[in-house]
Amino acid sequence: MFTLPLALLLMQAKTVDLDRYVYPLSKPLRAPRITVDVKDAPDMAAWGAKAQKLATDWFPALTSWLATEGYHPPRRLRFVFRNKQDAPAYATGDEISFNAAWIRQHPDDLGMVIHEMTHIVQHYPDNKADTGWLVEGIADYTRWWRYEPEAPRTKINFEKATYHDAYRTTAYFLAWVGKKYDLRLVPALDRALRKGLDPMPLFASTTGKTAEELWKEFAADPMVWKR
Repeated sequence: MFTLPLALLLMQAKTVDLDRYVYPLSKPLRAPRITVDVKDAPDMAAWGAKAQKLATDWFPALTSWLATEGYHPPRRLRFVFRNKQDAPAYATGDEISFNAAWIRQHPDDLGMVIHEMTHIVQHYPDNKADTGWLVEGIADYTRWWRYEPEAPRTKINFEKATYHDAYRTTAYFLAWVGKKYDLRLVPALDRALRKGLDPMPLFASTTGKTAEELWKEFAADPMVWKR
């Protein structure tokens, strides 16, 4: 009876196990041509130029962090600055609208360009599942864990918070799960969303635990920032 040497079997097992420690990268894509519209807020010209360069320079990295196989970026993208707008920024198919008043008070908040550019790249189809929280969580994940990893972590109040609170809370949760269990999680979730699929089963298939079980473990981790 033929058997493989023990050393070879161990080497194969380690190779398979190591995959979860490697963040998978997609082929980087070239940024769309970005124009800046500051007619409503002329004083935003310098900030707009900086945002334009940031988005252009980082777009290839951003597309490599997500499951962008088959994704076609828009040919052109507009950055529009408005004096009257509720949100600091929001993205549509080929436009990002920025709140000029917010930027005047927070000129250092260039990281939101990465968040909104993530939404441009996401461009997911409609999904029957409730996925809005995850869409925003992934956008904050690319910002706070890929673009600005040195920034202080948000402190979570686990008496009130849930994993589907979106934004930084969800981003922190995704980063923690990926680091502890499998760095392929976020790209896998992104891939499911691109196909219009319910992404929730991927938590269990990737880690062996449901999102609810992972959240309880996350909350119990003494290394997680709490308040």
